[in-house]
Amino acid sequence: MFKQFVLGSMSAAAVLAMGLVFTPAGAVQSDQYAFGHDLVVSAPVAGSVQVFSGSADVRSAITGDLVVFGGDVKFSGDGVVYGNVIHAGGGIVNGEGRIRGKLQSLSTLEGAAASVTQKAVVLSLLLVWLVVAVVLTLISGREIRVSSQEIRASPLYCFALGLVAVTSFVLTAIVFSYLVPFVVGIPLLAALGVFAILTKVYGMVAVFHTLGTVVAGAKTRDQLLARKWFRGDVAMIVVGLFILGLLRLLPVAGVIIWSLASVFGIGVALATRFGRREPWFLVWRPAEAS
Repeated sequence: MFKQFVLGSMSAAAVLAMGLVFTPAGAVQSDQYAFGHDLVVSAPVAGSVQVFSGSADVRSAITGDLVVFGGDVKFSGDGVVYGNVIHAGGGIVNGEGRIRGKLQSLSTLEGAAASVTQKAVVLSLLLVWLVVAVVLTLISGREIRVSSQEIRASPLYCFALGLVAVTSFVLTAIVFSYLVPFVVGIPLLAALGVFAILTKVYGMVAVFHTLGTVVAGAKTRDQLLARKWFRGDVAMIVVGLFILGLLRLLPVAGVIIWSLASVFGIGVALATRFGRREPWFLVWRPAEAS
């Protein structure tokens, strides 16, 4: 009971800390979406705005991107977009000086090329993830399976621990950055960065395995190996990466989903000690008499 209370308190503190670190000052709303109707942005948005089959009336500040398909983009009042404006099927009204980023129209060759280029970059990164995931699974298949089982058995615990860990990484990096002028901060930041990257990579591979296993519907390894097709750890990794990869291609929502998966991954990597379930530090034991 005490352990659950401490973990819950740490999770709440992590959420508060992340909000204080990453939330822009004065923002009162997060990402907004509209499907099949017009959207009026009358209050500051700390994120992006997407409108499909409708127009956008921007009357306040948008810190992220504005995406409008099938309608016009109208600026009025204090309306301004600090990110990019991507639109198709409509025009821009009173947009002079109100777009801090780039203006891209998918009806033009340049805008379409920019969109294709962005998707190509994401697909290239997913290909790198595929190679890394397969190699890591072939090397440490048992550890990946252990971590995958932990996610399915204790998803809330993995997410809470991951949230606390991500917050700790950020706050620790901020503290170490103040030591950079004293030289000692540089190796500390480098060590922290390497550990964070390794933790995320291992954890994401475990998440891929979890998704693939859930899709396969196999609860035990014997059930999975009994299949003639769609079997084995590598197959689970590929299927899970394919699912998350498709979700990653979604505008805005894809980034959120991938970030949540990263939190789960970091949490399970730390919870299972990278699948080995060994103590982080040496445990003292009294010497046995011979």
